[in-house]
Amino acid sequence: MITDKVARKKTFSKILVAIHESSKSADKAVVYATRIAKDYNSILVVLYVVRAQSNLSSATVPSHVIDFKKQAQEYLTKISEKIHKYNESENIVKVKTEIIASIKVAHAIADYAKDKHIDLIVVGPRGRSKLKSLVLGSVTSDVVRLANCPVLTVR
Repeated sequence: MITDKVARKKTFSKILVAIHESSKSADKAVVYATRIAKDYNSILVVLYVVRAQSNLSSATVPSHVIDFKKQAQEYLTKISEKIHKYNESENIVKVKTEIIASIKVAHAIADYAKDKHIDLIVVGPRGRSKLKSLVLGSVTSDVVRLANCPVLTVR
């Protein structure tokens, strides 16, 4: 007989959908993560990581980062509205949104997931060709490599 405690450990109580730029693949990742959160009655954390070109430990934040954060907030507001429209009265997905800035996006996502005890990360690839992905690097593949929990990539 499986106890509730064991059953809960094998499910996803906190799901992170990680976004580093608004795109169709990010939208698809949000839809998948919302469905999974609904199925598992999980908390859905929508994390938007703004790529910063400089160290953010200084007292002044560069204006481009402030602009990116404003764009991210607008995107998260739209996403939150879509998720709330998707919710039905019987099984409502609990949603938390957060914006962070980092030089290393994949590291920021993996570190956030570890610090917040996330059970599943959902990400959408940017849709680059294989050659561009090799030359420029891929946040998604780095998240898969760095994460301490399962990562679901959504195309």
